[in-house]
Amino acid sequence: MRTFKDNKGRTWEIALNVWQMKRLRDTLGIDLVNVIGTSADGNVRVDTIDRIASDPCLLVDILWVVCERQANAEGVKDEDFGASLAGDSIEDATRAFLDELVDFFPGARRLFLKKAVGLARKYAGEMETALKTVLESPELEERLKTELRSATASQESAASIQTPAP
Repeated sequence: MRTFKDNKGRTWEIALNVWQMKRLRDTLGIDLVNVIGTSADGNVRVDTIDRIASDPCLLVDILWVVCERQANAEGVKDEDFGASLAGDSIEDATRAFLDELVDFFPGARRLFLKKAVGLARKYAGEMETALKTVLESPELEERLKTELRSATASQESAASIQTPAP
C-alpha cells in the first residue's frame, strides 16, 4: 500500500488488488490488469501507463475510484478530492500510484513494469534538468525581452490605427 498527501494535508491510501482493478475496469473502462501488452508488430506497449502519467484528469479519476471508500468515510466529495490535487500533490500521487501498480503484478511482469516506470522517471528527470538549464539561460531572458518589446510595439501600432466611423 502506498500513500500520498493532497494540498489540504490529507493522507490518502492507494491499495491495488483484484477487486480495485475490477472496479477501475467497470467504472472507468481502464484495464490495468493488461497494462503491459504487445502490439500486432510484437512491440511492447505501455501506452496506458503513459496516459496515466501524463493526464492528471485521468489520474485523479483513477485515484477517486481507488480512494472512494476512504473519502466517503471522511465525508470528502469527489469535487473536493479533485480540487485538492494540483502541483506537487499530483506528482506525489502519480509516483505512489505507479509504484503500487508495479507491486500489484507478480514475477516478470513486475520486473518489466518496474523497469518501464524507472525509465520513464529517468527521462522525465533528464527533461526537467534540460528545461531548468534553458530557463536559467541568459539567452532565454534576452529572447523573451525582445518578444515582449515586439509584442508591445505591435499593440501600440494597432491601437494607433483609427477605424473609420460607420
